[in-house]
Amino acid sequence: MSKEHSPLPHESPSTATDREPELGASSDTQEEPPQMPGAASSVEADAMKNDKKPESKPAPTVFSEHINTDNRAVGDWKSKYDESARCEIRVDAIYVGVVFLLTLLALLFTWRGSTYSFFVGSCTTCAPEKFNQYAFFFLGGILGGTMFGLKYLYQVVARGLWNIDRRLWRIFSPFLSGGAALAIGGLLDSGLLGLSIKSSTTSFYFSMGFISGYFADKALGKMQEIADTVFGSSPSSPKK
Repeated sequence: MSKEHSPLPHESPSTATDREPELGASSDTQEEPPQMPGAASSVEADAMKNDKKPESKPAPTVFSEHINTDNRAVGDWKSKYDESARCEIRVDAIYVGVVFLLTLLALLFTWRGSTYSFFVGSCTTCAPEKFNQYAFFFLGGILGGTMFGLKYLYQVVARGLWNIDRRLWRIFSPFLSGGAALAIGGLLDSGLLGLSIKSSTTSFYFSMGFISGYFADKALGKMQEIADTVFGSSPSSPKK
């Protein structure tokens, strides 16, 4: 005969029969799989990267945008030239400054009519209008060439490129510009440039002379084009 399981004194029969075995018991809740080491830190790093604000660049300053440092460090104020070179630079600066002031005085005397009286005198066949026209062309060209020379001088000195071999250019450049402006004035008056002078004011003559003198290289290039048109361009040498 089989023996029946007798319940313990403190258990009821239903409780004893409904008990589930402890080993191999299945549960509805499942434990989360263990995370790999460093996975949480990488996720947090990605989140921090996404939340990271863009770095703000420093606002541009006047010193960094509008001042030419000439490749010098802040506080480097001493001259790169020795005493003899500085003396020669002062000679160039004084010369260009004197030419500039004399040109302004000549413009004033021409505007007053004193230049015409000094050079022409009692000439009865001379036309003061034509004289003043070409005088303003010439003086405007000299002033333009002198201002270009002033700009060139302080640039090469500041950048350490000044040399005394350029002195001949600094001496004759204003007068070369004045001659180019005078020639441009004659070409304008004759109509060879394809332009006609419709204004008879002194400001127009001076302005055209100044532009021709300041950009003397382009003015001379334009005259080269006119010469090629009138006289024909020289045949180019055959290529070897």
